Amino acid sequence: MNVGELFSFVRDTLDVDNEDLPDSIIEAHLKDGFQRIYNLDRRYPFYEVTYSFNTVSQQRTYALSSIGSGDLREVTSIVDSTDLGGRLVLVSFGDAENVWSGSSDTASEPEFFAVWDESIHFFPKPDEVKSYTVRGYRKPTFSWVQDHTLEIDIDDVFHYALGYYAISRAYQRQEDTELSVLYKQSFDEAVALARQNIKAIPSYAPLVLNGGYPRRTFKGWMQDLGRNLGQ
Repeated sequence: MNVGELFSFVRDTLDVDNEDLPDSIIEAHLKDGFQRIYNLDRRYPFYEVTYSFNTVSQQRTYALSSIGSGDLREVTSIVDSTDLGGRLVLVSFGDAENVWSGSSDTASEPEFFAVWDESIHFFPKPDEVKSYTVRGYRKPTFSWVQDHTLEIDIDDVFHYALGYYAISRAYQRQEDTELSVLYKQSFDEAVALARQNIKAIPSYAPLVLNGGYPRRTFKGWMQDLGRNLGQ
C-alpha cells in the first residue's frame, strides 16, 4: 500500500480525522518505525542491487557514491566481467596497504579489494581499464515521507506493522497506555514474523557443513608469493 492508504488505515483504526491526527505526526511515527525495522537488519533482499562500472588505469580508489545510482551502502561481492572473469577477494584495508605500499605498489591485475572510508580500493591497483560487476545493498530512500502517493521504501510485508506502530504512538499521545502497549506488541510480533519469513533459507539452497565454496584467499596468495620469491 502507498503512504496515503496507510494514513487512512491509521486514522480509520483510531476513528480520528486529520485535524485530530495531523499528517506531520503520522509521518514522524512511520519514519520512526521504519528506522527501527531497518536498524534490526539492513540486509533485506528488498535492498539488493547489482551495478556495473569500469576502472581507470592506475587508479585504486572508487567512491561508493560514484557506482551505479550512487546509493550503494554495502558491498558483498565484486566480479571481474572482463575476459575470463573471476571474483575478487575481500581483505582488510590495513593488510592490503601493508603489502601494496611504497615501491611495492605497482599496477597489475586486481585480485583483492577492501572497503574503507565509503570507497572501494583495489589491490593491486588496475593496470588497465576493466569492467566489474558489483553486488551489495543500497541505502533506503525517504521521498515517501513527503510524497504520499509512493510506497514506503521497504518490503510490503512490513507495511501493516508500520501502521500498528503509528497507531501505538498515537494512543501513547492520547495517554491510553493499554492500547498503546497492545499495538506496540502487534508491531513487534508482525516485524518478527516478517523477518523470519524473509530470512528463511530457500528450500532449494544447499546446506553447507564445511568451509564452503573453495576460493583463493589473501593468506594463500601471501604463501604463494613467499614460495615464489627468488625463483
